Amino acid sequence: MTLHSMSKPILLALLFIKEQLKEPVALFWTVISPVVTYYLITYTRAPVSGAYDDYMSSTSWFYAFVSSSVAFFGLAFYIVGRRESGFLRSFVYTPRTKIIFLAGQFFAYSVVSILYCSVFYVLTRQSSVQVAEYLDIIGRFYICFLLFSIPSLLLTLVPVGFQNASTIYSILSLAMLALGIVSVSSSHPTLAVIRFFNPMGWANNIMLAAVAEHGWVVLIVGVLFGITFLLMVRFLRVNPVWSRY
Repeated sequence: MTLHSMSKPILLALLFIKEQLKEPVALFWTVISPVVTYYLITYTRAPVSGAYDDYMSSTSWFYAFVSSSVAFFGLAFYIVGRRESGFLRSFVYTPRTKIIFLAGQFFAYSVVSILYCSVFYVLTRQSSVQVAEYLDIIGRFYICFLLFSIPSLLLTLVPVGFQNASTIYSILSLAMLALGIVSVSSSHPTLAVIRFFNPMGWANNIMLAAVAEHGWVVLIVGVLFGITFLLMVRFLRVNPVWSRY
């Protein structure tokens, strides 16, 4: 592969990042809204509980939710949107162009995920920002982003339109969060099974513990993401759902 070919996904990623940053509403719902919720919960419960003295214990679910939002409503949802707009059918129809597009999309939202994580960290840590802690959190957060990217990308292969995809992603995201939180405080066998297969629960565990402590999880996530990327190159849908072709 030539240097020129390798630069194409990066240039495409820069365009996608610029496009994403032009949408302040996405930033609000993905980052600012969880920040506001975090402070509301913290100030409500702080007088009667010391559980929020540990920063990671109080924010792990929020980081997990933000990473899932970037994967579902950024990385995957924009693939559906570009397909339904006819962009993929017009410009992405060979294995080579699929690789360039998917790599550019992935690079772009890798940067966006780190940016959103950074904004959330700064707004919730405020004056107690620590570089070493920040880099550690970025590493954990990015593993969570890769984890959620696997199901979100696979869902783009399902023949659903733009609005239906939005509904499906919203339901899945909220269901994973709700079931994850409920299953933590319950010993019911059914919830234990749900907790094991719930990506949100795994993301919460990754955020709570160092990446080194979940080395096997990181390895599995990396392998599954690589397989998912290859499946996307092979089976990426380029024709809109409304198209007869």
